[in-house]
Amino acid sequence: MSTLEKPLALLFVDIVDSVMLYERVGDATAASLTQRILARLRRLVDGNGGGVIKSSGDGLLGAFPAADDGVRAALAMMAVQDEYGLRLRAGLHFGPVIAGTGDLYGDACNVAARVQQIARPGEILATEALAALLSPALLARTRLLGNVAIKGKAAPVRVHRIRPAGEPEEAPDNTTLGFSMVPGTAMPTLHLSYHGQIILMSPTLPRVAIGREAGSGLRIASRQASRQHAVIDFSRESFLLTDHSSNGTFIRSGGSPPLVLRRDSTRLVGHGLIGFGAEALDARQDHVVAFRGELA
Repeated sequence: MSTLEKPLALLFVDIVDSVMLYERVGDATAASLTQRILARLRRLVDGNGGGVIKSSGDGLLGAFPAADDGVRAALAMMAVQDEYGLRLRAGLHFGPVIAGTGDLYGDACNVAARVQQIARPGEILATEALAALLSPALLARTRLLGNVAIKGKAAPVRVHRIRPAGEPEEAPDNTTLGFSMVPGTAMPTLHLSYHGQIILMSPTLPRVAIGREAGSGLRIASRQASRQHAVIDFSRESFLLTDHSSNGTFIRSGGSPPLVLRRDSTRLVGHGLIGFGAEALDARQDHVVAFRGELA
């Protein structure tokens, strides 16, 4: 292995819900479709001045000498996903890596992978380290998401969303960036509690990815939860939970009837329990998170 560090733009891209694809269309059809789109993604990496470092059954890692090249590849990928009836998520970071046999090593790789894991289906996220290196034309396509908690990092990482081609520019008040505190007013917060672990969400920590996957901002140690089950975002002065799972998300809030989300979103109001993959009956269950919203 070479011990020389080299700065590169790193792109992790993943096929969303590939496990469900196999269940829905069968192994042979799913495998053929996955191979076709991965071959297309490889060509897009190569065509934008990069190289594919490695690929898995449902994603790949590409490396590029320049930040612009990585973003152009990610935008091209999002532009073709509908041709295959699939959704992709992508994460980008720029930093030093060490080249090994068929792989890259270093903290930069870990950060890029974590950023990809918190992206929503069809979304491209990039760290501040990469966004700061973009040309003016591509920088204009970015919008600051905020400081995001990333597994394995002591401090939150500033993350930007990159607007895909053809998507209209968002009005400022439709995004996390558009939130502005009036001096002297209270800051909305959301407390998430899971088996002794506490996460405090606020406008300064506006996104948490939740699921069974080890890289999740809040990892749920239950087989009932999906690997990338849900995301909670601070948006429009409230906290929005979006379900991406196979089994659904079950919410109990105050005295209201239980709400079941399946590929849908809802605001989290007041206090209650969230069941990831099954009904939430007790905060001690291994798939249940307690939440409480308040003004700090």
